[in-house]
Amino acid sequence: MFKIVDDMEILNEALATAITSFDFSFCISVNVLTYIINKTLTDIKGSHVSTWGKRLVLLISIAVISTVWYFTKQDLRLIINSAILAPVFWSWVVKPAFKKFNIDYKVD
Repeated sequence: MFKIVDDMEILNEALATAITSFDFSFCISVNVLTYIINKTLTDIKGSHVSTWGKRLVLLISIAVISTVWYFTKQDLRLIINSAILAPVFWSWVVKPAFKKFNIDYKVD
């Protein structure tokens, strides 16, 4: 019984640390802004945005959202952690969900 309690305490502490170390609204904001810009560029160009173009848009989105978050008195460590998490969140959570529901910004 003590082993189960210890494991639950460790899990609870890990979850609490993760929740306080990242700003998930930051990650969502970065991904939404990046998606909107990539979708707009795709519509304007009429063709796919290159991988390097997408990465540049991501970095610009991170810079813009980070600036807004910083001036709203957010902790710099929280912003940096969230900036690192944003592309991972996109790759592992949002993009697979979009593919499952056939939502994409690419022109067919």
